[in-house]
Amino acid sequence: MSIFSNNTINNNNSSKKTFILIVIVVLAGLGFAIKTTYDSFISRSKISEAFLLVEPIQNVLSEFATKNGSYPLDQELNNTSFGLPQPFEIQGTYINSVVTHKEKNSNDVTIFAYINTQIIPDLEDGNSVIINAPYIKFVGKFDGNRTDWSCTSNLAQHYLPNTCKGS
Repeated sequence: MSIFSNNTINNNNSSKKTFILIVIVVLAGLGFAIKTTYDSFISRSKISEAFLLVEPIQNVLSEFATKNGSYPLDQELNNTSFGLPQPFEIQGTYINSVVTHKEKNSNDVTIFAYINTQIIPDLEDGNSVIINAPYIKFVGKFDGNRTDWSCTSNLAQHYLPNTCKGS
């Protein structure tokens, strides 16, 4: 009978060790998931600075088109054409520069907000590839009365608000 008792004790010790190992693995995985979610949340909150910097520029461009009835079609325009500061003068803590551009023969005006990768490193696209030059692009289309804005980016969607389409 002592043989069965030893096997039962050994099986109980083995089961306890396995259970403890499983609990440790689950807790480590949970900790990693929480850290990843937190890091993404922090990056997202920093990237939101772009929207704060771009909104007044969108207002200036919309007013320009409304006042003039359109954007000039035959001219290529940039920040100074619209009375805006040079691109590197429009920056924040997390945004390097904001560039406004309108190509010739286009009704659209484009704003690029370039993210400072020295402060927010390792930003990824939708395929988990690190991006060297992350940006958020805003395109304004003037319909004769008002400008409608759309937003796209080369960033993964989890960094962006739902109103902006990521890669």
